[in-house]
Order: sequence, then structure tokens, then C-alpha cells
Amino acid sequence: MALIHELVNAGCDVTVLTTVVNKQLHDVLPASVKIEKIGNDYSYNTSAVTKLKELFTVRKNIWSYIDQHYDDNTLLWVMSNITVKHMGMKLMDYRYNLHLFELVERVTYIGSHTFGLDLTKLAHAAHKVIVCEYNRAQITQAWFKLKELPLVISNKPMPNDFKRNSPITKSDNAKAVIEQLAGKKIILYQGVVDVERPIEPIAEAIEEMSDEFVFMVMTGSPCEHLKKYKKTIVMPYIPAPYHLEVTSHAFVGILIYTPVYGTFTSPLNSIYCAPNKIYEFSQFGIPMIGNDIPGLRYTIEYNRMGVCLSQMDTEHFKEAIQNIADNSVEYSRNAIAFNNGDNKAEVVRMALKR
Repeated sequence: MALIHELVNAGCDVTVLTTVVNKQLHDVLPASVKIEKIGNDYSYNTSAVTKLKELFTVRKNIWSYIDQHYDDNTLLWVMSNITVKHMGMKLMDYRYNLHLFELVERVTYIGSHTFGLDLTKLAHAAHKVIVCEYNRAQITQAWFKLKELPLVISNKPMPNDFKRNSPITKSDNAKAVIEQLAGKKIILYQGVVDVERPIEPIAEAIEEMSDEFVFMVMTGSPCEHLKKYKKTIVMPYIPAPYHLEVTSHAFVGILIYTPVYGTFTSPLNSIYCAPNKIYEFSQFGIPMIGNDIPGLRYTIEYNRMGVCLSQMDTEHFKEAIQNIADNSVEYSRNAIAFNNGDNKAEVVRMALKR
């Protein structure tokens, strides 16, 4: 959504091809953007065979639309490895930007080791290759032996009008919870809860700290293992961008990424993370706690907007939270400066140049 806003601001006529069209999408995109639905609504909860059949249906619909409207002024902006999979090698006959959200060496159809596409060829034929973090650009160039370093367009969300401690307008439940927590210091984790993001030690740490601290987990993941912690609150996820209304009330933001194996991404994907949450937290001047990996050390710690832990255990989290409580003014000021220093518009314009 942030990229689409930048393209519109740069004077482009933008058409979005997507499997999901709803009121939320229309509400958050500029009125000038044309939205075209292709294929059925995508669902994670279907079999691999069904997904494969849908993939080729979507592919047929995508190219049917493109071939009717493509001309010399058209640039296909291919968003993510998933979109690449749905478009196929036919891409090489067109002008396109290859925008990879994840750090991937290959794109396969089913699982991590089955047949798929030649991503190296697609990268070499692209007008521009784009990633979301500096180290990922270097790794991608090395993997694919690219002559040009990929452009880096950050995961900074689109501009919004949310302020610190914004009113909660889209969830009665969230509004009630935030009102009940008035005066408390909210330690906030928002996102998926899985093996890549081990957050239970934070819940344990908060249990042992003073009652001024509470741990809030905003997620769509099942979190039965967290129900035993009296000072942990699990809140259903609120669709973007309105989740930021809750984010704006946090005292500390949590970012944790550990390597996972056997998935479609490289284990380096976690280590060189580029979370949009860094920008969501820094927008409000919220200090952050991360683990000690390059993607967080050289953003959070390098810019003095929080701390990174060498070990993710109860004691280290307690120390980090107290550290931030003691230095919150400095960390908050630095977080806002970091957020203001990102110039996504300039890089988007570079990606448009012939």
C-alpha cells in the first residue's frame, strides 16, 4: 500500500491486480487507483493441489488482463516471490521490476524443494531488482551475480494521521482494553507467534516486574500457552492501518526474529530482517527491544532507539525493559529521528527511470 501511494505521488497511473477486493482495500488506496480482481479469493487453508490449480487460473487471468492493456509506457511492478510464482517465466517478455519482500534463492510451486522458476534469469531480465534492506541487497546481488546492486525500498508504511495515544476507533474490545490499562506501561508485541518469534520469556519477565508493566500480544495466532500469565493480554489483530491506533499506546515495542529452516525462504531472511514494525514503532517515538541479529543491531542499537539482547531469557528482558524505562526520553527522540530520515519517495522514482 505504501508503494502504491508513492507511485501515485510520482504521477503514475496505477492498476492493482489482486485476488482479494474489499471495502478495506478501496478505503486505504488512493481514489485514482484502478483495482482489478483476478481469480478467487486466496486462502491459506486449502490443499497444495487446490492451490496449484488456483495458481494457474490466476496466471491465466493476470496475463489476459496485461496483454489487453500493456504498451510501451507500461511497467509491471511484481510484488513478492508469491506473485512471481503466479506470473511465471513469461515475465521476461515484458518490462518489469522484481520486488522481493523475502530473501529467497529460488521460487518453487509446492514446498521448498520441488520444481519451480529460474529466479536468476528473472532477476537478470528485470528492469530493476528491489529489496527492503541493505544486507539483503548485497546477498541478492551475490546469489544472482547481478551487475547492479538491487535498490533498497524500506518497509516504512504509508503516511498516516495517527498520533501518540490515538483514540481506538475500529475495535470496541481494543478500546475497552486500552482504557483499562490507562497509566500502565504496555510492552507490545504485534505479529505472528511461532518458532521464529519466541516471546514467552517476555511474558515471564513481566510477571516478575512491578505492576506498572503489562505485556500485550496483538496477533491472529493461537496463544494458549500465554493464558497462564496474569499480566499478559492477547488481543485479536486489527486490520492495517488501524492496528496503529493500538500501537500508539505502547511504551516499548518488541521485535524478535530467529532463523528457521526448511521453508521457502533462506535462514538469512530472519537474520537480515527488515520489519515494518521498526517504522510503526519509531513513528510514535516508541523505544524497541530486539534480539542480537544484524537486521536489528544495525537499526535499533546503531540509532540508539532501544536495545538488542544477546540472550532471550527472562533476566535479559527484565534488564532491557528497565534500561528503556531509565532512558526512554533519549530512545524516543532517536526513534523519531530515524523514522523521519527515511526517504522512500526518492528510491521509488529511481526505480521508475528508464
